[in-house]
Amino acid sequence: MKAYTWFLILIVGSFTGCYGDSVLSNLLFDKYCNEEGRTGQFIYERVGLGDEYFIPIPKDRRELVRVDNGFFIDDRKLLIDKQRFMQDFKINWVKKTLSQIGPIYIQEKIIVRKSDDTVLSKSVNIHNQKGWLAKGVILGITDRDSCPKRKNEYDQLVYSSSHYGLVRNTFYKK
Repeated sequence: MKAYTWFLILIVGSFTGCYGDSVLSNLLFDKYCNEEGRTGQFIYERVGLGDEYFIPIPKDRRELVRVDNGFFIDDRKLLIDKQRFMQDFKINWVKKTLSQIGPIYIQEKIIVRKSDDTVLSKSVNIHNQKGWLAKGVILGITDRDSCPKRKNEYDQLVYSSSHYGLVRNTFYKK
């Protein structure tokens, strides 16, 4: 009886030590992701930009890959000049830890108008590292999870970054 008890304690202790933080971080992660208004894009003010903010789209699209010179808007028909844009607006990236268990952290992209420090929009994603054991996985393949999620054409849940398209959804041409 005594050996059976110690064996059971060893098994439960091993599972808890190896996977306990992963199980707990998954529960916390689901709670954070299911909170209404926690993740996604939040557009507080749409801003119309004048002609001075736009540059011609290069004929050779490979130039866009080599140089990070702007942001597309209006279904990739207009290209905002990044240097001119950054004179009047700033894009801040903020990463905060929500929980040491996992760890679970939140990543925000915030667009601010410099003249009055008004937050025009922000996007929020949550990431779960799924515990200390996941960090030690060979070949760098991790089992991390992120939200928000959306369904693809095969009705499968896939990760969808809310940061993508934030500039496009905040600005338009006057």
